[in-house]
Formats: sequence, structure tokens, C-alpha cells
Amino acid sequence: MRAWIIVLALAVTGCERASTAKLEPAPAGAVEPDLDVRGHAGDTYSVFVTEAGARYAPEAMGFAAADRARLWRGMAVSEPGVLISGGGAEALVFRGCAQEGCADGRSVVAVDVVTGGVFVGVRDVGGADILAGDERVLALLQTNSANRSWDDPNPPSAPMPPPE
Repeated sequence: MRAWIIVLALAVTGCERASTAKLEPAPAGAVEPDLDVRGHAGDTYSVFVTEAGARYAPEAMGFAAADRARLWRGMAVSEPGVLISGGGAEALVFRGCAQEGCADGRSVVAVDVVTGGVFVGVRDVGGADILAGDERVLALLQTNSANRSWDDPNPPSAPMPPPE
């Protein structure tokens, strides 16, 4: 009998402590990050955002409607995603061009495979704009570019040597 009283007292004490904790449901629309994005190399950007969770979709990143349209227009002819690395960083990079050609529009989306940080850039008749500028990913894109630019129209297949 005494053991039951102790167990009951401990249970009540535990319940009282649990009730003081702030247990709140996850916010509506919260998505757990899919940081294992390496497996999506070879996918197009549109396939990636549907399979890896909507976290990396322009809508989920909070871009204005005009910027979302520019990004999707620049991804109309999408290249398969590739993994690039350098300087201790690695990213899954998606590049695309407008239906009319890369001179009319180009988009780049790159996701850091370690942190989940994202870089999004768009170049078109409206100019070249960085919509999401993760500095680590931007540096990686510039390092892997012959002209040291995120919107390099002819990115190399291998990392470039550092500038002298």
C-alpha cells in the first residue's frame, strides 16, 4: 500500500511539472528541413522542390510574386542539379534558362548540403538580382566560376583554381 502512495505521489508531481512546460504545436506549414539534398543531384529544380519538401520553393522562401515569376521563367529550361564543392563547402546547384534562351533569362538556385542555406539569383532584362544570398554558397559559386560570378553562363565542370 505504501508503494502505491509513493508511485501516485511521483506521478502527480511529474504531471504538475509537465503542465508548466510550454508545449505548443508546430506552426502551420512548418516543414522539417531535408538537409540530405545530395541524393537530388541529377533532378531538375522543379522535381527537387516537390520531392525535397517545399522549403526550397520560391513561394516558401517568401519571394514577391514578380520575383517568383522571374525565377520560374529563368528555370523554364532547367539543367539537372549538380554538386559542387570547394573551400570546405558543398552545394547542390540548379541552373536554368528562359524558354527563349539564356540571354533572356537565367536562374541559379544553390542549397548548402551542410547547413541548408540557400542562394537564389536571377538575371534577365530586369537586371541581375540576388533574391536569397547565403554568403557561403555565393562564395562557392564564385569560386567555381571562370568569371567569378554566380550567373556564369558557362560554369566549369571542375572547381576553378583560386585567383592569383
